[in-house]
Amino acid sequence: MKLHWILPLGILVVPVTLAALAGGCSTNPVTGKKQLILISTEQEVALGADAAPQFEDEFGGLVGDAELQAYVRNIGSRLADHSDRKDVQYEFALLASDIPNAFALPGGKVYVTAGLMVLMTNERQLAGVLGHEITHVAAKHNVMGMQRQMGAAVLVELAGYAAGSDKAKAAEAATQIASGMVNLKYGRDDEYQADQYGCKYMAKAGYNPWGVVELLEVLKSLHDNEPGSLGELFQTHPITSKRIERARGIVQSEYPQYSPESPDPNAGRFIKMRDKLPPHIKKHG
Repeated sequence: MKLHWILPLGILVVPVTLAALAGGCSTNPVTGKKQLILISTEQEVALGADAAPQFEDEFGGLVGDAELQAYVRNIGSRLADHSDRKDVQYEFALLASDIPNAFALPGGKVYVTAGLMVLMTNERQLAGVLGHEITHVAAKHNVMGMQRQMGAAVLVELAGYAAGSDKAKAAEAATQIASGMVNLKYGRDDEYQADQYGCKYMAKAGYNPWGVVELLEVLKSLHDNEPGSLGELFQTHPITSKRIERARGIVQSEYPQYSPESPDPNAGRFIKMRDKLPPHIKKHG
């Protein structure tokens, strides 16, 4: 199912936005800096929860293997325990799409595609992806991105519908948010920050943060050799070589106790789980 944009709803946009502007300044849980967020945490969670079913459908639904889902969920939860943001419940799932990608919906739902997992060779690379997406939630990058992309007034109105009791309006809001997330483009600073704090959450959870660098190198190699095959992943990210350079510098300076040569003690478990991916996915690996 392809998602389509819905025209902005209603005529109460301006007064709603003005009310939000009066109390929308908050402290970013990750950076400690002030930022303008025009929706409440309750509305953010409602937006993500309402949009999730359509978003999942857009990417082939969830992988049907319960053990695989539990594996991804357990790694994500282990990392989320160290997130700087504690006012949302993080949830993790593996999507059946063969397109390499990962996403975080507003409110804490984090997804990785089977098409990305099949490219990995160890568990710390998977942890790196999940830590990166957790940061997008913790720092509210996705909410800020939606405010920029859709317009603050529209987002405020949609959030009101998502958290309200009108099911028809909530369904319209869910469709628009799901479509917006598919096309969301993060800024370069957001992506660099997500790599940085993803490393932080990994190290706190006992993972070697070199996994972030490893995965970026794999993706860069594939992208360089096959420019079209990973287009959907790279269109929303800064140049991968620059991300690799920055991530390597962060790990070397902030986590010198870790070595890129150290084997991943969980690699065997990861390979066992990767082998459980659907056959049509493994053909792309």
